[in-house]
Amino acid sequence: MYLSRKAAMGMVTAAAAVLAVAGTGAAHAEPDADGHYYGSIAMDMQDGATGAAWNYPDYASSDERALSECGTRDCEIVVRFSDGCGAVAMAEDGTWAVGTGRDLRAAERAALAGLGPLAPPFPNPGSASPMEARIMNSACSPS
Repeated sequence: MYLSRKAAMGMVTAAAAVLAVAGTGAAHAEPDADGHYYGSIAMDMQDGATGAAWNYPDYASSDERALSECGTRDCEIVVRFSDGCGAVAMAEDGTWAVGTGRDLRAAERAALAGLGPLAPPFPNPGSASPMEARIMNSACSPS
């Protein structure tokens, strides 16, 4: 019985993960009248929650969906992008930065670069190890 419960829980968890990923963020919307798609990323500065939306016909729609995906009352839009990509990066000390670019790699690089140097200035009485940073969320609309 223990194995069947474990197997059933695994199947339920896997199905929930697939539904969560498949149902979040993007909309299969039409572009605006000029052929542009819009996207937004929202972030809660207190707990680091994020939400993204892309492929929307205007910023108002992508903002609304990104805020909904972020999931807390304290979420706010931190980056918008059109016909390209946006990203949010956070350093281990809690500082964050955003970036945009023509492709995902460029947007993520710009967000990381926005954090500035991650190695402490010398001389430093603390650790000489660089801080770690990570991409919190990134998304693209067709370009």
